[in-house]
Amino acid sequence: MPSTGTRSVMLVTAFSVAALAMQMETADAAKKGSQPSRRDAVMEQCIAKAQAEAPVVVLGESGYRRAAIYKSCMIQAGMRP
Repeated sequence: MPSTGTRSVMLVTAFSVAALAMQMETADAAKKGSQPSRRDAVMEQCIAKAQAEAPVVVLGESGYRRAAIYKSCMIQAGMRP
């Protein structure tokens, strides 16, 4: 059974590693948040295209058409819809 001193050292080490990991995650998130990804840009373009080509959603008709336009646009851009 570890002594109190050993437990304290292990606890401090664990908290230090956790704090370092959290800092690294925050830095990565900040980098990703500052520049919109290519996928985000393509999604915005495809959504705008679908809304322009099928502006009014009529139950059972335009909603499917918008989805088809969006899906086609994403596939043409080489992305998964």
